[in-house]
Amino acid sequence: MRILQLFSKSIRLLISTLIIWGINSGSLQACGWWGDGEMNREDQPRLIGIDGHPLPQTIAPESAKLPGRLGYGIAVPDPGRAIPYLQTTLGRPVNTIGELHTFDYAAVIDLGTPADTAHLHRKETEALGMRYYNIPVAGTLPERNQILLFTQSVVDASSSLLLVYAPSAELLGSMWAAHLINLGAPFDFAINEGKKLGMGANAESGLRRRFAGKRPR
Repeated sequence: MRILQLFSKSIRLLISTLIIWGINSGSLQACGWWGDGEMNREDQPRLIGIDGHPLPQTIAPESAKLPGRLGYGIAVPDPGRAIPYLQTTLGRPVNTIGELHTFDYAAVIDLGTPADTAHLHRKETEALGMRYYNIPVAGTLPERNQILLFTQSVVDASSSLLLVYAPSAELLGSMWAAHLINLGAPFDFAINEGKKLGMGANAESGLRRRFAGKRPR
């Protein structure tokens, strides 16, 4: 009996030692919110989507892509900042306006949709209690009045989560760049943010000509 007690005590001591060593050395396997991997007290927890994959942290055509051929979208939590919409939906791709409402979106800016079609989008969106803004841009470079209307719409909807939709990444990027310039952002910074979203060389050249007088000296 004495031998069994000593053996049991030794096993418990060994287990405790291994646990303490594991915590101090960071060798324990983590799970759940942090995902599988080594535990390190200095590591920051990753944002994980419902599919178990990390959520995109930066804006890009890939993180703005809506399912199928639906187009592209970014979430705008405040007038001067855009984030991947997947951050706001826990990684779930959004297929309908109704799903946006489920994730607490309160407004949509619809770029590039012709006015004769936009009234259907407006009806569906406003039926959910969400605000709807339509700016029917043709091509990938918005006109001056369209850029001004976009900025006014973003500011108007700034008290709530907003989705900006465009049929192409090029249009989404050029409009966002122009909007940042309107807000007073450094010109090259705004252009770079637009390029991150997919703004092409032609649209970039057009914005450089259009806003030449607004460049900081």
